[in-house]
Amino acid sequence: MKNSADALYNLCVLIIMRLMLIRDISSQGSRNNQLHLSYMLGVELSQIKEENQHLRSLHQQSQSEIHFLKDENARLKEQLRLAQLRQFGKKSEQAGEPGGNSAEKQVTISAHTRRMGKKTRGRLLDTTTLPRYVFHHDLPTEEKNCTGCSNPLHLISKESAEQLEIVPLRVYVAEHMRYKYGCRTCQTIVMGRKEPAPLPKAIAGSTLLTEILVNKYQFHLPLYRQSKMLAGYQVTVPDNTLGNWVMQIGSGLMKLYDALWACILAQSYLQVDETPVKVQKPDKKGYMWTYYAPHLGGGVVAFEMSLTRSGQIAMDRLSVFKGLLQTDGYNGYHALRQRNDITGLGCITHARRKFSEVMKVTKNTTGIAAEAIERLKPLYALEKKMREGNLSFHTKKRLRQRIAWPILKLFHSWLRQQIPKVPPKSTLGQAIQYTLRQWPYLIKYTRHGMAEIDTNGVENQIRDIAVGKKNWMHIGHKESGKIHALFYSLVLTCVLNDLNPRVYLHYVISRLHDLRKGKVEAITLLPHIIDRETLKEFSERQIETGKKVLNFI
Repeated sequence: MKNSADALYNLCVLIIMRLMLIRDISSQGSRNNQLHLSYMLGVELSQIKEENQHLRSLHQQSQSEIHFLKDENARLKEQLRLAQLRQFGKKSEQAGEPGGNSAEKQVTISAHTRRMGKKTRGRLLDTTTLPRYVFHHDLPTEEKNCTGCSNPLHLISKESAEQLEIVPLRVYVAEHMRYKYGCRTCQTIVMGRKEPAPLPKAIAGSTLLTEILVNKYQFHLPLYRQSKMLAGYQVTVPDNTLGNWVMQIGSGLMKLYDALWACILAQSYLQVDETPVKVQKPDKKGYMWTYYAPHLGGGVVAFEMSLTRSGQIAMDRLSVFKGLLQTDGYNGYHALRQRNDITGLGCITHARRKFSEVMKVTKNTTGIAAEAIERLKPLYALEKKMREGNLSFHTKKRLRQRIAWPILKLFHSWLRQQIPKVPPKSTLGQAIQYTLRQWPYLIKYTRHGMAEIDTNGVENQIRDIAVGKKNWMHIGHKESGKIHALFYSLVLTCVLNDLNPRVYLHYVISRLHDLRKGKVEAITLLPHIIDRETLKEFSERQIETGKKVLNFI
């Protein structure tokens, strides 16, 4: 802008000087001077035209710079609002968001109709599976006569009211007294049998170790807090001692970790994702990679700790995997998608999420982003109906080809039409470009009935890691990260397969000695394979033991 003003000023000065020269020459009236004047005027006119053209060019350049700065300013404001939204805003992944309706809805499927949206009033807690102790509140014998006529009262009915109560944690010492017998004739000595301790030479019993593991990996309680909790029961155990116990149990169960990987890598469909975690030694950002097999049992998940986000981590882990691999658009998965024995699938939710973020940043509920979300809603409605109808893979593929594919083709054509209307570096422009770049991977789910429309399944498994790391803050080192990965894998796979993690871990810890000695195969102890009747019998025995202990102490 300054260059343009200077050039205009110089042009004005030049014109004034030329006008003064014309006046002086005209007053002399010389023909030669007039000829010279005409020549000079022609030259000056040419210069003026050049200066004018230069000014126009500078003006256009200035306007372009102004438009660029305005677009850049708007883009930076969008990025700032988006960053604030991601850090402080409410996170929701409902298919109908934004503009969702909380009113009651009915979804009709071939078999039944479900009411959705409103919560049922009244007690929702099922107490039928809990232990029950009946407290009888009867009248004393002397009060069972009528106060008016003194005749005996008769029982009319009984009224029952339920309350949930809890027996506080009881820490006790299990003293194992082994009786030793000997033969005086041949000097034979025999002794009462005792189950081997899970950790030789450690005072921790299997129930205490189970409590520590469940608190840490299911309920995300750091070990230093558990140490303080134990202190409240007059038991002093430093948190580093608790950590050593966790590491020793984890090391003993590594055969289960290897068996879990063998099961997952033998599947033909996996979802993969990763989340950052802080590592103490070395002080850097690490990553917990998540591999989810939704069709193995009730679902199986395995975690892998690494000190880098390099795609080589997933490449090495999946070296023997063949089949459908569903991920987000992270470039680290590109090499895997290019393998001939892997079919790479994308995540439509990631694309939809970017348009949702545009709406939240711009607060515009009627623009291009809103229309993009509306165009995607029928895809999720179809998936929901198929899921609730428990349809076969073959039927899901057929319905996707017939219903979802035409919707996707129209959506792709519509997206391309929006490109000239949107600044490419804006949040909306980036959402459109991301969707178009990922398009070949986003549409592949329609060709495979066993695949999902998105990676929400694996993201749901990561959520526990995200909640946990807010409490335990960091992982000590890579080796402890491997122990973390093992226990999170076992606990979350238990949840996916409707197993009580406490019962499962207690049983597995009780078999740790046999696992070390090779008396039991690791694969038979995995949550999705373990014999449930055996677990039930084990649990009943532990309940009986607990009753005896409570009666004694």
